[in-house]
Amino acid sequence: MNYTEAVAEIIKVIPETKEEFQESYKTKSPYMVINVFTRQIKKLIRDNDQKILLKSIRKMNQLYKKGDQALKNAIENIFIYSLDSFTFSSEPAYKKMIFDKMSLSLQNNYLHQVYKSGI
Repeated sequence: MNYTEAVAEIIKVIPETKEEFQESYKTKSPYMVINVFTRQIKKLIRDNDQKILLKSIRKMNQLYKKGDQALKNAIENIFIYSLDSFTFSSEPAYKKMIFDKMSLSLQNNYLHQVYKSGI
């Protein structure tokens, strides 16, 4: 799956992103696509919208599993990298719920980034 296919998949989960993706510059690269999706996930965490958040995390798992290397790199460098700052002020149980829904490969990538950075 490439980033243009990812756009259609993301719109299925969060229909509001369709407007954002219609701005052509936001669909020119996998990094822009994942950036839009990550911002939406951040908003879902902040708004405590668990139903859509869990669907979004499952979709991120799917994009990571089925995505091409460029899409995987974007997920690792944007979503995984940003996850700590999104969940920093979340309740421990809420944070655990988010991480429990992430695929094992995304969890391992997150742990690798955290330990590599020395956090």
